[in-house]
Amino acid sequence: MDTSWLTARISAHLTALVEQIGPRPPGSPANRLATDYLRMVLGAAGLEVHVEPFACRWWEPGSAAVEVGGAWYDVTPSPFSRPCDVRGRVARLSTPAELESADLEPGRIVVIDGDLTAEAYFPKAYPFLDLPEQRARLARLEALRPAAVIAIVPAREAVPVLEDGDLEFPYLQVTPALGDRIRRHRAVGVRIGGALHDAEGVNVAARHPGTGPRVVLSAHVDTKATTPGAFDNAAGVSTLLALAEAGLPDGLPVELVFFNGEDHYQAPGEQAWLATADLTDIRYVINLDGVGVVGRDTTVAMLACPPEVEARVRAFVAGRPGWGIGPEWYESDHAIFAMRDIPSLAITSENVHELLPEIIHTERDGVRAVDPTILARVAVFLDDWLRLPPDPRSSPDQTRSTAIATDPPPPRQSVARP
Repeated sequence: MDTSWLTARISAHLTALVEQIGPRPPGSPANRLATDYLRMVLGAAGLEVHVEPFACRWWEPGSAAVEVGGAWYDVTPSPFSRPCDVRGRVARLSTPAELESADLEPGRIVVIDGDLTAEAYFPKAYPFLDLPEQRARLARLEALRPAAVIAIVPAREAVPVLEDGDLEFPYLQVTPALGDRIRRHRAVGVRIGGALHDAEGVNVAARHPGTGPRVVLSAHVDTKATTPGAFDNAAGVSTLLALAEAGLPDGLPVELVFFNGEDHYQAPGEQAWLATADLTDIRYVINLDGVGVVGRDTTVAMLACPPEVEARVRAFVAGRPGWGIGPEWYESDHAIFAMRDIPSLAITSENVHELLPEIIHTERDGVRAVDPTILARVAVFLDDWLRLPPDPRSSPDQTRSTAIATDPPPPRQSVARP
């Protein structure tokens, strides 16, 4: 493949998605522009394109502030919080036992810290992992009927402790320094702007015809509302678009799936796709997320892969400079396949999780975060892999489960938080 041409096409797609469209949360007008763009490019490449609609909630960010001792302090708004303008007496809760035994009148400003903010809470409607202890704590907080909840978290914490548009109270989080001020006062005020909208999004998928079990190539087109989302994940989307434009191997059935909701608390696009997809004829899945970070090698992680597939991947990667085998990780769309015993390869940048506090889900995730020449090499990798003769030992197992595995993967911490 012509890497110069691939680099130019990938750069053009990055510009369109990141700089011309920008943040693309599901249900937003910008998200619709992005999915329309995908449909246009894929259709022009001669592929059969179809979309799948789904209902979702779109969060439109606004300002947020806390009033302490007559002074207002601006804070970063927490995603999907209800708006509010309230003032109330402070009630501090630090342990699960304190939360369980709390007897508060409605309308208090509940401040949580310590053990209650030691980890991020999975949303009530999150479909792929159920943590009963977390669910019980959220239900208990709702039962207290607070005017608002303030979570005190370490200053380095980038993942929101609460991110759930279905919670029955407004919420935000603050640093320890502001938390100390709040603790010293009996009453505080909370203002949270923005809005929650009931909306609709679509997944976009494209089929390349062929015979036999199909290969699924995937990347998510959506972003958080607060980031232009270059490496998370316009980079993966742009790579697949350029690959489609270059031409997929004749006779090989390939489905390009652009999920829309990986960065949404309900994973609505993934749920919609799973509700209608036939999983029995998938040979394997390759998912791109967080690829092409400037100055970093590219890694391939293998999940639910039989030994013969793992051996083939290792041999294929071994001869490529700048490539390596990475550890298993579940924080993206490949997890929904691996949890169903479908062999899955996850391609990302080396040590991508180190970028969490600095870039992921922030306004700094712009086009300068990724290198189109690395992405062109990812496209060449995919093309070379797709053109390998199929290994007869790796055909789909028709008896494998299409239900979620009994033992869930580790909680997602970064690229796919929730």
